[in-house]
Amino acid sequence: GSSGINAEYGGEVTEKLDNSLSSMTSVLDDEDTDRGGIEMNANARVQLMQKLASGNQLRARHTAATEPAPAAPPVEPAAPDLSQKVREMFGGATGGGGAIQGPTECFMLSNMFNPASEQDPNWADEIRSDVLGECTNLGGVLHIYVDPHDPNGCVYVKAVNTAVATSCVNSLQGRWFSGKMIKASYMSPADYGRKFEGTNNLTQRLDR
Repeated sequence: GSSGINAEYGGEVTEKLDNSLSSMTSVLDDEDTDRGGIEMNANARVQLMQKLASGNQLRARHTAATEPAPAAPPVEPAAPDLSQKVREMFGGATGGGGAIQGPTECFMLSNMFNPASEQDPNWADEIRSDVLGECTNLGGVLHIYVDPHDPNGCVYVKAVNTAVATSCVNSLQGRWFSGKMIKASYMSPADYGRKFEGTNNLTQRLDR
């Protein structure tokens, strides 16, 4: 009886082992399939990443080809040329060489008149009055002088401060006066003081 039990038990064990082995084989098969799938997925991922990378490189090359273009014209070296053009436009080359680049409280208006063609005996006073009226509306001036013999038709003005002078220059530059386009340029206070002695200490705003 005991041998029969053992044989039966052995049969059950063998059957269980067979089942386990077949299950393991089936799992291994599944794992192989899965692994194959995983490997294919991994390969696909690598290829995709390579494509993306090459796309990025293309984009990078395209960017490299296009992006530097706006930065190509250097800003700084262009500034002196621009300043030169501005000085020329503002008539900096005319007059007694006192024109400078930056704003100051002193400025010169040119092309305001032609002394050879003025008929009215009081023409210089009228021009002075017109300029003074315009500048007074913008903040006022300390000194103004119309040079009646200047072939460039220059009027010299010292405003109460640089801000007012800037407003006056911006307002008068390019405007038409008696059929002529006004040019305006800044002067250094030192040059203005040498040209018109005593103007460095002026504090009283002109009313007329």
